[in-house]
Amino acid sequence: MKFIILILSLFLFSVSSYSQDNTKSNVEFTSDSLEVDENQNLMIAKGNVVIKSEKETIKADIVKYDKSLDKATASGNISIISTDGTIIETSEIILTNEFKDILALTLFTKFKDNSKLKASKLSKISDRSVFFNGEYTPCDCDFKNGEKPVWQLNSSEVTHDKSEKMIYFKNVVLKIMDYPLFYFPYLSTPDPSVRRKSGFLMPAIGYSNRNGLETTIPYYFTTEDESWDSTFTNHFKGKNGYINQLNVRKKYPSVFLETNLFQGQVDTNNEDKDKVFAGNLYFDGKLESNWHVNASGKYSDQDTFMRRYNFDSSTNYKNFIKTNKITNNSFSEIEWYKYTNLEVDSKINQPNLQPSIKHKVFLNDKNINSEISLNAHEIKHDEGYNIQRWSSSGILEHKVDNEFIDLILSAETGLDLYAIKNRPSSDVNDNKYLDRFSLGVSVLSKKDFIFNISEHDLLMTPKVQIVSMHSTNRKNDVPNRDSSDYRIDHANLFLINQYQGRDNIQTNQRLNFGIDNDLNTDIGSFSLFIGQSHKIGGTNQNIVDTDSNRQSDFITEIQWINSKEFNLSYNALFDHHNLETNYTSVKLSGEYSNFYYNLIHRSVNKNLISDNSDREEIQFSIGKKIDNWKLSYNNKYDLNDNNAELIEEEILLDYVGEYMFQDCLSLKLSYKNKDGAPDRDILPENSIFLTLSLKNLGDYGLNSLF
Repeated sequence: MKFIILILSLFLFSVSSYSQDNTKSNVEFTSDSLEVDENQNLMIAKGNVVIKSEKETIKADIVKYDKSLDKATASGNISIISTDGTIIETSEIILTNEFKDILALTLFTKFKDNSKLKASKLSKISDRSVFFNGEYTPCDCDFKNGEKPVWQLNSSEVTHDKSEKMIYFKNVVLKIMDYPLFYFPYLSTPDPSVRRKSGFLMPAIGYSNRNGLETTIPYYFTTEDESWDSTFTNHFKGKNGYINQLNVRKKYPSVFLETNLFQGQVDTNNEDKDKVFAGNLYFDGKLESNWHVNASGKYSDQDTFMRRYNFDSSTNYKNFIKTNKITNNSFSEIEWYKYTNLEVDSKINQPNLQPSIKHKVFLNDKNINSEISLNAHEIKHDEGYNIQRWSSSGILEHKVDNEFIDLILSAETGLDLYAIKNRPSSDVNDNKYLDRFSLGVSVLSKKDFIFNISEHDLLMTPKVQIVSMHSTNRKNDVPNRDSSDYRIDHANLFLINQYQGRDNIQTNQRLNFGIDNDLNTDIGSFSLFIGQSHKIGGTNQNIVDTDSNRQSDFITEIQWINSKEFNLSYNALFDHHNLETNYTSVKLSGEYSNFYYNLIHRSVNKNLISDNSDREEIQFSIGKKIDNWKLSYNNKYDLNDNNAELIEEEILLDYVGEYMFQDCLSLKLSYKNKDGAPDRDILPENSIFLTLSLKNLGDYGLNSLF
């Protein structure tokens, strides 16, 4: 017969002590049998003994309780089950202080996240548990019965503070495959019940031919306010000094803010042990009036140290504030920005926009579409120019309904006012205040034709457009700053003002034509476009292409979408006279049975480049996913001057599952080769990088550079 004693109601054994918070402790007992010795103030419970308190339940075979000492001794198969899911197994424990304080010998602990801890002794007082000679692992193995985990932490003392929700380790030895790899005098980590907690993150150690021995030691800060956190990291760069980094992140209901500050003393191209400072800030938010605000700022007091030590590869910084608002029929934008160039050869060009204001309204009424734009901006130090411009423009488009052909009538007009306050010495034009009126009209006709080829439909849509643009002649007065990289392609072929922007508008008449072709077959869908623009009259100046003939390049675009296994796209501009390519772009990609590939080749003729030099480059990547492993190879080659110079190369072996090896460790191994760095202060570099991700402890990095 099972005896039940609730709240120790027996007078002889009534518990009259108080817990630390001065409230009486309520403890429930159950057992198969109960013996009471009133003379010795002794109670012995046997068989399936359960002692249940507010925070934990203790199960044992035998429990002996001495009231005079407020001491209970449990033996047999003992388990302590906490409300947070922690389970402790041992063969003997001593309970005091109303069964809240515990002393146990030779125990095994299993936490809620399946991590495990063995120890020779446990001392638990209130919410603080101290394990002596502890061995900890999160690995999925029979750790209790001696199976070796992939990795474990051995510590002379492990403290689990439930009130702080932290686990502290002293004199820690990290073992991987039972081999002692690292020693840490102190280590802390949040316990499994919390999502985040202040403490040291996993450090990284490496070696490079430039710095020698390197270490990275991050410390993570949190508060009770989960809307923000921060990380302080010391980057020790060996013989070249150190850099400290402070990262702060803040999240509001509709705003995100992040900033990084860098401070240190490292060798730079200016001097050894140079005191350096840099910072960046990113802001993204939405205001109540549906205005979206985006801002970014960067600063460095030394031009190259951020790139030299791999914190930021940028060679120019754009500091800006941009705000925009989008409605069903309008778009508004205000932007301020300033460029800071960190390259010696281009420091003269650091434009400052203050500000640019844009507003567009879109109107639709049956077959009539219209657009009204208002723009104003002031830009300074743009290659020696200081310019103010005010522009207004409108576009009207009308589709004429008929049964034979689609006819679209369009008109565009605009008024631009300029105040050019400064010009570089190379520009001898002294006109400061200019105005320009422009008016353009076009007639575009198109027709869809459907042909059946071997039970497959081919859709062909030829387009022909006649355009006439009239503008006040300002070709030599207004510097072409907003469309200097212009070249004709499919995107601007049928625009009234092909040059885009408002700085380059010229009086001319053009005939534009092209044909779209779309075909769906058993081997995928094909699309092809061929087009060209002919100048009938007027001018065609101030463009990058130095060969300003009446005929533009032939524009070609081909796309073949087979499936996810094979996709091909090809864009090219062919010279009208000799059909030589002025520009090509080929993209080939696909994925099949966990195998993927990607090939990109681009070439640009010097006629389309401002520095009058050819460009040719090819990028290739290939990879294979095998179970949870990913093996990939990437490279990039510069093909100028009939050479094949390797710019960068990477081989990557990555475990893309959560964890491997007993569900507690995963790794990433990469080889990188960077050659021909574009910076005078950044040397070509080869590196081997190994990252070990340890469950519950973060990442550990081994970096070897040679």
